[in-house]
Amino acid sequence: MRKVLQYPPPYAAEFKAGPYRPPAVKVGDILHDEYLNRDVRVEGKTEAPIPWPGMAHEKGRHAGLLPILCGDLVRAVVEEDALTVGHYFGVTQYMIRNWKRAIAGAKASTEVHTLLQMKRLDPEFRKKFGYK
Repeated sequence: MRKVLQYPPPYAAEFKAGPYRPPAVKVGDILHDEYLNRDVRVEGKTEAPIPWPGMAHEKGRHAGLLPILCGDLVRAVVEEDALTVGHYFGVTQYMIRNWKRAIAGAKASTEVHTLLQMKRLDPEFRKKFGYK
């Protein structure tokens, strides 16, 4: 019987701009989710290599905690490749594409790369998400 890996091997996912630290919150606290663009309640921590505050998420047969897109996670989604973000934060490539699109404010997927580049240069965005 072959064991299925939950995450890609660590050598395949290395940070370019880390480290990334989760916000210091506890269950029941409120955080602003940049993907949903609203405040959400922290339901627990995800079971990923970097445990992140999560909100209850139910889609089809899948239910669990989805990381709240805030703080250093926003910076990670903008700066890192999807494989690395997926590995360390325990999310799918599909979710990462949606996050990138939401952060960029893009209407079409062809606009995402250019708009993320512009966000990286925006001083207000850099200050809000802890760029140095």
